Amino acid sequence: MPSINTFFLIFTLLFLRRPTSSSAFTLKLVHRDSPDSPLYQPNLTTAERFLKHAEISFARAEIRLPAKLDPIFTTDLYIGTPAVKSTLVFDTGSGVTWMQCKPCTRCFNQYNPVFEPKKSSTYKLMRKSHPLSKSFDCSFFGSGCSYSINYYSGQFSKGPVATETFTFDSSLKRPASVTNLVFGCGTSNGGLYPPQVNGILGMDKKPTSLPRQLGASIKYRFSYCLSPTAASYVRFGDEAVIRTRNGQRTPIIETTNKRSASNYALPLMDLSINGRRLGARFPEGIYIDSGSSMSLLETSAFIVVKNSLIGYFARFRDVKRYAGPMVSESYVCFQYTGAQPSLPAMGFHFNGAEMAVPPQNLFFFTHGNVFCLAALESKSISILGAFQQRNFRFVFDLQQKMLSFAAEDCSKDFQLGV
Repeated sequence: MPSINTFFLIFTLLFLRRPTSSSAFTLKLVHRDSPDSPLYQPNLTTAERFLKHAEISFARAEIRLPAKLDPIFTTDLYIGTPAVKSTLVFDTGSGVTWMQCKPCTRCFNQYNPVFEPKKSSTYKLMRKSHPLSKSFDCSFFGSGCSYSINYYSGQFSKGPVATETFTFDSSLKRPASVTNLVFGCGTSNGGLYPPQVNGILGMDKKPTSLPRQLGASIKYRFSYCLSPTAASYVRFGDEAVIRTRNGQRTPIIETTNKRSASNYALPLMDLSINGRRLGARFPEGIYIDSGSSMSLLETSAFIVVKNSLIGYFARFRDVKRYAGPMVSESYVCFQYTGAQPSLPAMGFHFNGAEMAVPPQNLFFFTHGNVFCLAALESKSISILGAFQQRNFRFVFDLQQKMLSFAAEDCSKDFQLGV
């Protein structure tokens, strides 16, 4: 409704400061398989890495997003005055940014120092009169509000809601600081969290998420380009654009599934293998999600894709279905004994746009001459995962409710101004 949007915009301008004079700043993302990642596991074999990513992806299909806190991407930013480094999980499936805070009644072990609000001159408890108070529990906790998040696998985070100054990298060769960002100060946190992270950076569509809070100061848009070989960057505001002429766009929709109210659902109409349409149907669309490593397809669509690939590789005498000690029959895997066969591409056909996923984003070579489809079967949800998103620029426009994308060499997406 226009009146609500206008109301929210007025309060956003009152409570937030533009990050820089140009509204352009960036976040550096580090993938868990990068040696630069605090989550890097150098001793995993390629088959074990495949199974780890499958496990993470299956977790995203559970009761709610996010499900299990097993991160794909982490990012470093700074909070408070003086600024203190915090390593957070970058998550387009979460709406609340939170991190552990002292004093902890219950905290998980973390390598970075736990944030101490009393040492920051800019920390303030969020009052019940704040425009975002309706997103939290303000029925008690004195004059302030609290948050409580419970994850599928038993992890949780609770504590007061506060405002604080966040500092990000900027294309202007100086940090960009944003005052009065609302976040959860986790004083009671339980479950199995990796000690390399301090909390979550919420990037979904909820009013409490980072992009929604930044609002007009970033022109309601952000983008990312996920590189398979180098660091990736999230860009906000003026930098969140498609720089090539081959950009396409499709609506960000809401469906009968309540997840679509906060997560990024897209109107996927069909899939194709090497240009041949499969007749797959997605009545609830597909969610684009940075926290799922591989794509997930609802059962009916997955079966169509599996059968199409079996038919495609039946043309090659030296290629057979594979199931063995490393990967079970639940995965769509093949093994070749001669020359490597020509691998097909997959098309994602959206309303008004088509995304051609190349073979290197579709198959994962696990061991020897065995390769597997980097997509999994789900009984509840379809997700466009990070593996299929590689080397595409995605621009999320929250005001127009549109997703733009174009193929791009993301390894060349260096941080501007560096």
